[in-house]
Amino acid sequence: MDGATGVSEGTVGAAVRAGWQGPGGSLATPGEGGVAQPLGNLVEATPAAFAGAVFALFGLGLLVWTAVRARHRRPVYEGAAPGRSAAVAASVAVASLALGLWCFSRL
Repeated sequence: MDGATGVSEGTVGAAVRAGWQGPGGSLATPGEGGVAQPLGNLVEATPAAFAGAVFALFGLGLLVWTAVRARHRRPVYEGAAPGRSAAVAASVAVASLALGLWCFSRL
C-alpha cells in the first residue's frame, strides 16, 4: 500500500489494465471481460434528456392551464382579451412541446 495516497498497488494495476487514462481522460464503463468501454453519448444525452423533460412538462402544463381557463371563458393572462391570450398561450405551449420532443430526438 502506498502511504501517501492510501491506494493499494493491486487497485492501481487493475485501473491501468482496464484502460484508465487518469484525470482528464475519457470516461469508460466496465465491459465484457473487464475491458473498459467508452461511455459514448451518455455525457451529451443527459442534458438533452433533462431539457426535453423540462420543456415537455412546461408545455403540457401550460396547455392544460390554457384549456381550463378557455373552457371557463376566463383570460389566461389578466388584462388581455380571453381569445387572444388563449391563442398566444396555446402557441407557446405547442412550441415548448415541440422543443421538448426535439430535445428527446437528440438522445
